[in-house]
Amino acid sequence: MVFYILLLLALYGGQASGFKVKIDWNGRVTAGSSTTFTCSSNCLANCTYSWSFLGSTFNGSTLAWTPGGLLQLVSLQCTVQENTGDSSATRIIVEIENPVAVKLSPLGAVQSLNQSVELVCHVDGSPPPSPSREPVDWYKDGQKVVWRDHMHLRHNTTLRFDSLVPSDGGFYQCEIMLSNRHVLSLGYLLNVDTPWNVSISGPDVVLPGRLSMFTCLMTCTLDVDCTVRWPFEGGFPLGSYISVHRNKLSWIPAVPGTFQNLTCVVENVAAGCSAKATKMVEVKGIPLSGSLQLTGLSTLVLSLALLLLTY
Repeated sequence: MVFYILLLLALYGGQASGFKVKIDWNGRVTAGSSTTFTCSSNCLANCTYSWSFLGSTFNGSTLAWTPGGLLQLVSLQCTVQENTGDSSATRIIVEIENPVAVKLSPLGAVQSLNQSVELVCHVDGSPPPSPSREPVDWYKDGQKVVWRDHMHLRHNTTLRFDSLVPSDGGFYQCEIMLSNRHVLSLGYLLNVDTPWNVSISGPDVVLPGRLSMFTCLMTCTLDVDCTVRWPFEGGFPLGSYISVHRNKLSWIPAVPGTFQNLTCVVENVAAGCSAKATKMVEVKGIPLSGSLQLTGLSTLVLSLALLLLTY
């Protein structure tokens, strides 16, 4: 209990040195606007004031600071010291209001694939502070937005998506000039969570010695917002020929009476999106003249060849 009382005294300025310390300021602490904090005490003579703030130390009884919007809470400590060596300090936690926020337009718009949507860099206030005419900078997941054909900057403060793709999902912020100072907005999570539709087209039954074609079909745009791979989770297909190129697979099976699972995986590693499809194919009939029955060595050679094709 005694320790708890001493801790409160240390935090709020009532230490045993005999004088108290207080921090005052006017109005709200707002991103983009300067606030002056004043440290006062009942120290009478030869008193020095210092601030501990954001990892640095500043001297003087006042401290002026303009938040940039990156922080929501900040700790300030003022320490007062007499020439006798006695000192006292107080610490406060200040909440920072941010007038700039990213908002969805229109409100309640559907965030789904192939739909258009807009994100607006909105400034609160009545009347709101006037932003400068400089272009607004946009950030996604902490990095500057990489512009693509379906993304446009409109009216200086609006980011428009003509048709959402899975890789558009992320945490968006805007940076705008207010009162000649850069202010980073509160963020908005754009969640494009509609799953991709993936399927494999091609025959369910194939014949040994005959070329069969399979295609991985997807709703995303290949090599733009997704890539495709064929992992062969059930092992490499047995046959005399196999070729993989992007979403196309060509195969000449060799062993009748077997079944082969074909799997294609569609993914965007950076966006954390993926989907897959699996198709079971039956090899039916009898071996044709000249077709190859693969041995273990032939399978190994085919596996190495396929790896070279994939990479």
